[in-house]
Amino acid sequence: MCLVLIISRLLAAQINHIQSAARLLNEGQVVRAEAEARQALQSPNTRPLALAMLGTIRLQQGKYNESTNFLTQALALNPNLIGARTTLGDAYLVQGKLQLAENTFRETLKLEPSNFNARFDLVKVETSLGKFQDSLETARPILPRLLKSDESILVLATDYGALGNKEELRNLVEDWQRLPEPTNESSLAFSELLKFYEMKEEARDILDLAETRIAAHPTSALALRLGNDYLGLGVLARAERYSNLALSLAPDCTACYETLAQIAEKQDDSEKALAYLVAAKKQDPENPEILFEFGKACLKRNLVDDALGALTKAVTLKPDQDSYVYVLGSANVAHNNLPGAAKLFGQLLQKHPHDAVLNYALGAVYYLQGKYADSEASLKQSLAIQPDQIAASYYLGLTYEATGNEEHAITVFRGLLSRDPQHAASYVKLGGILIRKHEYDEARQDLERAVSLDPESVEAHYQLGVLLRRLGKNEEAETQFAQSRKLEAEQREQKDLRLRLLLPD
Repeated sequence: MCLVLIISRLLAAQINHIQSAARLLNEGQVVRAEAEARQALQSPNTRPLALAMLGTIRLQQGKYNESTNFLTQALALNPNLIGARTTLGDAYLVQGKLQLAENTFRETLKLEPSNFNARFDLVKVETSLGKFQDSLETARPILPRLLKSDESILVLATDYGALGNKEELRNLVEDWQRLPEPTNESSLAFSELLKFYEMKEEARDILDLAETRIAAHPTSALALRLGNDYLGLGVLARAERYSNLALSLAPDCTACYETLAQIAEKQDDSEKALAYLVAAKKQDPENPEILFEFGKACLKRNLVDDALGALTKAVTLKPDQDSYVYVLGSANVAHNNLPGAAKLFGQLLQKHPHDAVLNYALGAVYYLQGKYADSEASLKQSLAIQPDQIAASYYLGLTYEATGNEEHAITVFRGLLSRDPQHAASYVKLGGILIRKHEYDEARQDLERAVSLDPESVEAHYQLGVLLRRLGKNEEAETQFAQSRKLEAEQREQKDLRLRLLLPD
């Protein structure tokens, strides 16, 4: 047999090893595929392909360093291996080495500009690097094909959204609706992206399409995500339905209880929200986020002791979470631990000296402590930072009233009411000052306005009763006093009832 024929047969055998390795890898027989690839390493002619095949195998196994090593060796022997170069880019991509991936895909396209996989991979990398316009330019030659895939439409949507091109983003909704079967995950991701760019109507359309498929074959994770997405769009009935479905599919789903609590808050049902948070807390008692939300819910329902315990623990677990510390300070105010509240707010203010809310909070605590000079200074600082605040203005008015500076108090309350004519508490305080100044007509207007805005205000009815008695209208005055006493008793009883809600059985 001549030498040429022998070499030809040996080469054919090595190529057969490569072909067998590719077939076995596609069938998931990784060990046999690697054995075949290693057989092909023996010939210099097939060694680059064998190294590329081993690199591909290692990539599938998640052994990324070995993968890039094999692929780099293959390309050193044969720089024209397009498949190996694309796979190397993919290996860099999954490792988060975006710049190396970008360079690799660009080199691939120089060798083969029509390579779809390399071009789309480059589009994805450029998007990940924030090169949104470059990504769209790279995508232009293959754009019609990209509009037929949910993955590629998501990438284009990210580019258009980031560039503020809402018209093109809106056009992608129609392309999406023509897709035969986008995955549930990609549909939810597209809806979330549209909502992020304030295209709520389009987001709802995509979500409604996904709903049908998810409802047919639900999992707890998908149902909960659907519930959260509907919550984000303000569609509370569906949000509740799918969050409950998620919970029924996974009764130990703590996140389901958290979402249901958020929905209940949106529905203005704080009692139901609290019940869900109690359940979440039972399942995960050391979760600082749950403890924080539970503490806030307790505080809203005047369950101050329960709020303090949960919030204190949340702050212990996450001491650098400023929002936790702030709400704990508020709970201390509710518990009448004013020094404790002042200390917490003061610590936050050291970190954020120009925060209007923190200056207000500390000023309010100083007012409650009777430290009026400190209160005035903090409240003025808050208003200097953010002049249109209502709460800071209100407490500044209270501070002036407490120090007998009634003219300044009147100016502050009137200024506040010019900005917020619905602020009932300011009408009450203004009316009370005007009674003392014997300006009864204006006082009556203010107090009647307060009662109409807040019929359950104990102080508004009481002050109106005081005014009516001064005007000699004793019968009407007694009616207001009676209403004030009734409301005060009801509110005290309601608070006592709430304080018993979370007591152990």
